Amino acid sequence: MVETVNQHHRSPSEGEPVRGFSKASLSSLLELLDPLASNVSLTYSPNNYLVKAKKHLKNLDPSKLTDSSQERRQQLGEWKNKVQHRVRALDPPLQNIFFNNGSTLDKMFYPFTLVNIFLIGLLMGKFPEWFHVYYTVMFNILMPIRFYTYYKTNNHYFLADLCYFTNMLCLLFIWAFPESVNLYQTCFALTFGTLSFAVITWRNSLVIHSLDKCTSCFIHIIPVCTMYVIHHGVVPEFQENRFPAASKKLAPFWNLKKNIVWTSFYYLIWQSLYHYFITIRQSYKIKSGQRMTSFEYLTTHTYKDFWMVKLPAPWPMLIYIVTQYLYQLCTMCLCGIWYNYRPAAAGFLILIFLCASHNGATYYVDFYGKRYEKEVGRLRDETESLQQQLKYTGTNSDSSMDSVSVISAESLSKENEDPKKEQ
Repeated sequence: MVETVNQHHRSPSEGEPVRGFSKASLSSLLELLDPLASNVSLTYSPNNYLVKAKKHLKNLDPSKLTDSSQERRQQLGEWKNKVQHRVRALDPPLQNIFFNNGSTLDKMFYPFTLVNIFLIGLLMGKFPEWFHVYYTVMFNILMPIRFYTYYKTNNHYFLADLCYFTNMLCLLFIWAFPESVNLYQTCFALTFGTLSFAVITWRNSLVIHSLDKCTSCFIHIIPVCTMYVIHHGVVPEFQENRFPAASKKLAPFWNLKKNIVWTSFYYLIWQSLYHYFITIRQSYKIKSGQRMTSFEYLTTHTYKDFWMVKLPAPWPMLIYIVTQYLYQLCTMCLCGIWYNYRPAAAGFLILIFLCASHNGATYYVDFYGKRYEKEVGRLRDETESLQQQLKYTGTNSDSSMDSVSVISAESLSKENEDPKKEQ
């Protein structure tokens, strides 16, 4: 039996408004549709449904069931063909936008990034209760674009890395399990641990015109900002109603040992899924070079001369897994400071943002500056080669003119001598 409660007798824990927000409940929804819904009571009797289901099963005809299943398969096949046709029709314009018109995309994404930086500061300072909504919306905008661009370049296995798994855990906490303390503190440890330090370790660059680099910064920085806002930014009333796992009532302190256990548990889930679906089932594509993963990229590009890479299989992979796990444990050891002290967490966020900005500035100076220097050097070399060619042609023309004058003088002297001989 589920009964709705009158609006005048509702307790604060059952949906008292907090700054324009109220806890979603069946009674509030019914009251929105009908003012008389506060006096409505709903009953649930499972026995009636069971009796009706048994009668329905007895009256079923197997032949009709087979026919209906075949019809549904045909309808499903037709729907699948329509979806594939629409996806294929979308591919040429998307290809033109993301791969053929790079300069136009950069010009459009530049103001988009600046507006988002402004919105991030505005929401964190003035409207922190909306920041998790902004994070979800931007994630749903950028991730399909990243999947398409990575899929077209055969890099979509990178989307199975730990940073994307952590983003999915954060969304799972925000929209499905906001009362789970273990999930919340795991998200806090992973975001303030692996994701934030990855900006320093892997040199994520805030290049504001680049869609790819800004998306990478979003994946590593915005989840940290979201956890900061949920834990330190919102008012306690909203926190207790919307994110009870982050409140002082359910999680008054940071338990490092407990969080190491739960973080290791989620890390084990990710590693098991990753190695089953990527490393094992897609091993032939990875070994043949058709697909690229983080491990393959590190062992074939960044650390190709490292001693670990030269060990026989599976030792390089095992060392990589253990090193990554120890890296996560080391980075999360400082999370107790960020969890208990708001100024320290804010200073850490500023440091991460400054590192990403510095990496972006280094990219602009090194990439465009060096490219400009190369262009100037190439023009200088071409100018010098042209000057040498002009000098060479000039000397050749002078020598040719001298030889022509000598030949003409000799010919004239011979002509003068011939008439004398005839005389």
